[in-house]
Amino acid sequence: MFKFAVKILGLASLVAAPSVLALDPTQPPAGRSVSDAPVEATSVLRLQAILRNGGRAHAVIDGQTLKVGDHFANARIAEIRAHSVVIDRQGQQQELHLSAPIIQTSRTQP
Repeated sequence: MFKFAVKILGLASLVAAPSVLALDPTQPPAGRSVSDAPVEATSVLRLQAILRNGGRAHAVIDGQTLKVGDHFANARIAEIRAHSVVIDRQGQQQELHLSAPIIQTSRTQP
């Protein structure tokens, strides 16, 4: 009899609280709504490397290997310099720089 009563109470608690089970944890809290504003198209691009092979240069930006003239993330690669890349985004030029190395080599000679 006790097991039957526990089962009935368990079922009753599930039926009594359907709103708790229907909550989606990925949705914003009650009273807040997700805005429908478009995501900003000008994301931050990260220059990771500049590769040179003979007369050709390639830039690695966000994991993509690109050359002058290639398009990536609403931008066009305009120029690849020694330590930076110039991109053209919606008619405006922006320069992406390599980050400074963590370890600096010594310039003194033995």
